[in-house]
Amino acid sequence: MRVLVDVRHLGSPTQSGVGEYTIQLLKALFRIRGHEYLLFSSGSQTPPLPQFFPEIQDLPNVRHIHISIQNKMLNASFLLANRPSVRDLVGVEADLLFAPNLAIFPLPLSIPTILTVHDATWSLFPDLYSWKMRLWHKAVRPARLLTQAKAIICPSQSTASDMKNAFGVPTNRLIVIPHGIDHGRFTSETPSQKNLDVSVRIKYRLPERFLLFLGTLEPRKNIRMLLEAVLAYRKQSGDDIRLVLAGASGWRNADVRNMLLMPEISPWVSHIQYVPSSDRPALYRSATAFVWPTLYEGFGLPVLEAMACGTPVITSAISSIPEVTGSAALLVNPYLSSDLTEAIRQILTSEALRKRLHDEGLKRASIFSWVTAAEKTLETFERTLHPETK
Repeated sequence: MRVLVDVRHLGSPTQSGVGEYTIQLLKALFRIRGHEYLLFSSGSQTPPLPQFFPEIQDLPNVRHIHISIQNKMLNASFLLANRPSVRDLVGVEADLLFAPNLAIFPLPLSIPTILTVHDATWSLFPDLYSWKMRLWHKAVRPARLLTQAKAIICPSQSTASDMKNAFGVPTNRLIVIPHGIDHGRFTSETPSQKNLDVSVRIKYRLPERFLLFLGTLEPRKNIRMLLEAVLAYRKQSGDDIRLVLAGASGWRNADVRNMLLMPEISPWVSHIQYVPSSDRPALYRSATAFVWPTLYEGFGLPVLEAMACGTPVITSAISSIPEVTGSAALLVNPYLSSDLTEAIRQILTSEALRKRLHDEGLKRASIFSWVTAAEKTLETFERTLHPETK
């Protein structure tokens, strides 16, 4: 089977959750022999794929095809003329197209398309996006992609339900395949990792005790309420706990940036910007607890990463999050600051609770695997190509 894969979203050397999903899933797929993968990209610059897949040049079943056409011009052709199709643009025969994320392109009608939809935030919470991002999602024409795709992979049952309820996608075309975790990197502390953890602490000037948030500073991540909840806990308890925000600045966060300048907040908050994947495990392990009061998620990969590192987790009792955590995290109402403040109090004052969440988090994270995700994705490819074998 020859699979054409759209990797245009890997054009940046810094990757978000969608990029991490694409990289880790493809790595696992490449290891399953017997299939060929054609990685398609476009733009004035070639994506740094060897940075993500160091082994790519040694894999005979993987080939990168880059089209040196500016994406603005290509997108204009896609939108105005509905051509060329990705298959025609690449000029190589393939059995199916795999799109790991929503993107602007007309689907080829001659081969089936498998589409991964990570969440429905753009439809359910449009006000959380900037006008440019809302315009981009409109240009993507998601309803059209969802109608034409032969199968739609969702990382959670919550996202699958959103696809069905918001877009009327039939249940038989919705395939739930949870994300995995790289257990070689995201692990609880061992003696061999101690030096790495110390170096990361020094690199980011981390305090001795701190709560960690990791993610883009944008409205959906609920940073304002996080700051309010930590401030309330500090005032009530007298505890000098610190907060570390790890993530790019994002959009529509003027209120958060203003709060970070307030004299009652700025002394105990550190914003260390984007943290590369190589440093994240040590960052999680160094934290006293991971706090993630998100308003909506299609999966919630940072929560899983934190649990795999043995870090106690406080997160939201919404959308996909309970599917990921089970009973291995403290779940709060993300619209109620006092609820988060109480959870922070519980986790910081109870060593027994931290120990329980550490142990249950490790156990829960162990059931998620990129190998399993790749095997189920490959099964979806094969069932789509050969529906008679279902």
